Amino acid sequence: MSDGLIQYEVKKKIATITMDRPKKYNALIPTMIIDLCDALERARQDHGVRAIVLRGAGGNFCAGDDLHPEERFKYGDPDLHTRMKTGYPRLVVEIMNLRKPVVAMVEGYAVGAGFDIALACDFRMASKGARLASIYVKRGMGGGCAYLLPRYVGMGKATEMLLLGDFIDIDEAQRLTLVTKVYADTELEAKTYEFAAKLAKGPTAAIGAIKNARNQGLGCDPVKGIEHQILCNVELMFHKDAREGPRAFLEKREPNFTAEWIDLQYDTFVPYDVSKK
Repeated sequence: MSDGLIQYEVKKKIATITMDRPKKYNALIPTMIIDLCDALERARQDHGVRAIVLRGAGGNFCAGDDLHPEERFKYGDPDLHTRMKTGYPRLVVEIMNLRKPVVAMVEGYAVGAGFDIALACDFRMASKGARLASIYVKRGMGGGCAYLLPRYVGMGKATEMLLLGDFIDIDEAQRLTLVTKVYADTELEAKTYEFAAKLAKGPTAAIGAIKNARNQGLGCDPVKGIEHQILCNVELMFHKDAREGPRAFLEKREPNFTAEWIDLQYDTFVPYDVSKK
């Protein structure tokens, strides 16, 4: 990464993307946003990556945008300014559109843009000490979290959170499904990677197709939504996992998903013979 503030590592089919600016609670500056997008693209292109963990260094997830003038208004380069304006929406969209499962490991502060990034992930594993807020209004700013938050908590609660900008405690966050699981601070890392490892063993192509159908359905009428749902399965006809899953079920064993395409030139589909059981 360009300035070392975003770290990227792959182990056991899990890519870890770390926001590494701990002295600033991982507050975002323009180059970090651009580098986060690049890291997500790297994970997308690597077929050996089956799940992604997004985390922050030093005990905090992300404290949002860096509000210090020397960082916030460091836009002397017109090209950087343009990339910044498009970079943050691109980041949230790329997390949502990444056709692999993305797990946010949320500890400490996840506020403002950091909260929005966490919401874009598929799962949020949180520590009991995590602090969440759509804090924009308290800084005289707005707009952030306004797309995703109502989809999690409904219009009424989202309006309260957006217009007041108050922190919510972790018990309420779990009740509102803003976090997936809550663990003690000492357990969070191990539990997060245990969960990511389970996802990495799953049918990656199916997960990606389901995410795509979900995203397409967010802004369309019911008929179109159902069409996307059906096309999800049509797309998977050319993946080995779509054959392995039913066979494993009929053979009463755990499936071995590989995320491999079928080689149509050599593959001949032989239906599973249930009479053998």
